[in-house]
Amino acid sequence: PRTLGITIEKAIEETPDLKLLYSSDEQVKELLDMAKRVEGMPRHASTHAAGVVISDKQVSEYVPLALNDNSTVTQYTMTCLDELGLLKMDFLGLRNLTIIRDAQNHIKKHTKDFDINNIPLDDKPTYEMMGGGFTDGIFQFESEGMKNVLRQFRPERIEDLTAILSLYRPGPMDSIPKYIHNRHNPQDIKYDTPLLKPILDVTYGCIVYQEQVMQIFRTLAGYSLGRADIVRRAMSKKKHDVMKNEKQAFIYGQKDEQGNVICTGAVNNGVSEKAAEKIFDEMSAFSSYAFNKSHAAAYSFVSYQTAYLKCHYPKEYMSALMSAVLDDTNKIAFYTNECSRLGIKILPPHVNESLENFAPVEEGIRFGLCAIKNIGDGFVQRLIENREQGGEYTTMYDFCMRNSGLDFNRRALEGLIKSGALDGLEANRKTMLSGADAVLSAINDEKKYYSSGQMDLFAEEGEIPHFSLTFVDEMPQDIKLFMEKEATGLYLSGHPIAKYQNYAKSINSPQISQILSGVYEDTSRVTVLCMLSSIKTKLTKSDSLMAYITAEDISGSITITVFPKIYNEYRYLLKEGEILLVSARVQEKEDKPYELLADRFDLLPLDADTVPKKSVKKGLYIKVDNINSQKFESVKEILYKHSGEIPVFIIEEGGRRLLAPKELWVSKSHKIIWDLCEILSEKNVKLVE
Repeated sequence: PRTLGITIEKAIEETPDLKLLYSSDEQVKELLDMAKRVEGMPRHASTHAAGVVISDKQVSEYVPLALNDNSTVTQYTMTCLDELGLLKMDFLGLRNLTIIRDAQNHIKKHTKDFDINNIPLDDKPTYEMMGGGFTDGIFQFESEGMKNVLRQFRPERIEDLTAILSLYRPGPMDSIPKYIHNRHNPQDIKYDTPLLKPILDVTYGCIVYQEQVMQIFRTLAGYSLGRADIVRRAMSKKKHDVMKNEKQAFIYGQKDEQGNVICTGAVNNGVSEKAAEKIFDEMSAFSSYAFNKSHAAAYSFVSYQTAYLKCHYPKEYMSALMSAVLDDTNKIAFYTNECSRLGIKILPPHVNESLENFAPVEEGIRFGLCAIKNIGDGFVQRLIENREQGGEYTTMYDFCMRNSGLDFNRRALEGLIKSGALDGLEANRKTMLSGADAVLSAINDEKKYYSSGQMDLFAEEGEIPHFSLTFVDEMPQDIKLFMEKEATGLYLSGHPIAKYQNYAKSINSPQISQILSGVYEDTSRVTVLCMLSSIKTKLTKSDSLMAYITAEDISGSITITVFPKIYNEYRYLLKEGEILLVSARVQEKEDKPYELLADRFDLLPLDADTVPKKSVKKGLYIKVDNINSQKFESVKEILYKHSGEIPVFIIEEGGRRLLAPKELWVSKSHKIIWDLCEILSEKNVKLVE
């Protein structure tokens, strides 16, 4: 009844069979009581995503087992298993380990002795790249919030990455500003007792890890390792009764019934009562969020390896990365955009060049054949084998003849043509599409001809029947692009809205990838230039139509929700393939990508595709790490000394551009340029006149 949105009484009233069984008020009340007892009970058995139980004998000798989705599972929860003394380990499968392996295999083709396990852990360019926030595709560091932390923190070692991973979570996140401040200003670090310095020195005076909580109990209060771990777990589970007793023991110590010292207590180790109480309260407040350092260190090590590969072998790494997300068109588009930023050209698929997956080549990264729709892995493997054994394919007919078989049909051929994988084989795409049926029919006839043992009396010995395509003019570029999209999920040789990019910049339209990465907060208003790639309508409870639109630009795609009022007002504009300006509010949804809630739709102006590239404004441009750094304070002092009417533009390392307030604008002077270059270097200071 709850699922149906009605009361139990209503359900009984409307169900004849129940009326027969429950005819009195007492019986109805009994049914309601029974329903209340059922409510809140487990309705299904869930399976831990990575938990594995380990025992010295068959697990069934210790606990009852069950089948859940054909997997053998225990009928007891993990906490119950723990209390029974069984060991539960979490084994996480990381796709990134496969990406690292595949990237290494690409690298070894030209650098035989490369080994990811032997890379230096103090590589300065890698940390500079991460400190600049250029971490798209880097394990655990892709989010916009994480990029901002990296820009402020400026990591220099694995320990820094480990701390950032541990702090960037809902609870500890409030400690990030203090952590960053202490890191850049070590003179401000204060300890409630000198005993804390060896423990918290590595994290600049902040408690970050569970292991540090245990160390504090051990060093300050004399706890054993076992008891320190029990207290840590009690803190993380917020067991207040346990913590109340432990606070007394932590501050003053504890003895057993025979008078033997169990733990000395912080006061007996020279810590003041006030400081001990403060330290315990801080640990209690923070320990439920404290992270396991060994876990964070393992993750940060993998993160560093991916960052090192991207920094020094970008083509090889991005090839492996995109191969790992072949089934996610959004991710492919996102990483393709990052390749463009890195100056890496994404080359379309080709039957004479491509492998199964994305592969680095001298000119850039070649699109993988397995990413083309309606193409099977087995067929792609045979295609490559035939190419290696018999040489490159010369014509469409040659390609079809050599690869004809059970898993090669017209749909597969059509997908290859539309994606551009047969470009350069004697004919244009429209000619090949219009002649596909004729080619396949001719090959079928030829096979029948030879299998029957017949001969052409007028053919010379060894002559093969000839087939030629009827040439037609190539299709328009827009049609070619849409066919590429149909075959691969991406526009490979361009994008329908690429010609409007200058106009998009002139109206400050954000890229969809920026919205998806969290640059804009929930409910922020944006105007996005995008193309409507799919439209799904839905009938609401009030019999009104609303729509869910998938919109895209060159950086990715996003869902736009259009409520009935807006849909009715603009439905005449809402057509698949239409390029529009969408005014909307950003929607942040838990565990889901960002979406947009539409307010209005507008057509582009007629001259939108002819807007010239915006010229650089006149002024003084300076590039700094970030505006909160100590170095920028010195820069501000120089700017104040040379006040004037020339605007000052500040570019942060991550790419953010800021117009300085008027009190920091300057006068034209060689002295100011010289002084700024001494602090920032010549490449980071430019006067545009």
